[in-house]
Amino acid sequence: MSRRGRRLGDGYEPHVDEVVGELIYSAPVDSGPVSTSMSFPITHGDLDVLATDPYRRAVLEVIGHAVLQRSMIRGRAPVSRADFAALVSSILHTSPAELDAVIDRADVEHHMVTRMYVDQVVQRRS
Repeated sequence: MSRRGRRLGDGYEPHVDEVVGELIYSAPVDSGPVSTSMSFPITHGDLDVLATDPYRRAVLEVIGHAVLQRSMIRGRAPVSRADFAALVSSILHTSPAELDAVIDRADVEHHMVTRMYVDQVVQRRS
């Protein structure tokens, strides 16, 4: 018998579902006229951080969206499970200084002001 249930997230935002004991992080991704959702397995430790640290959860949402959206561009490689796991680790399980470095790199790579978007996500959930 399969067990399924929402563990984190509401509406049209990244969320975590439990499917037969496996945690799946799913994120809606829009790129031009194309809307899709991409899903990757995460660990219980990842979920613990997402559930208790609103800032890191928002950073994963913002940077994750940029990375996934970029992968939708023709000719770009899709994001693999290993790529996503590395991204999750670099955001959820690093020191504050390392997280700042990840954000700074994302700003340059994706031509955005990550902290501004993160603040908006945190405020939306408050």
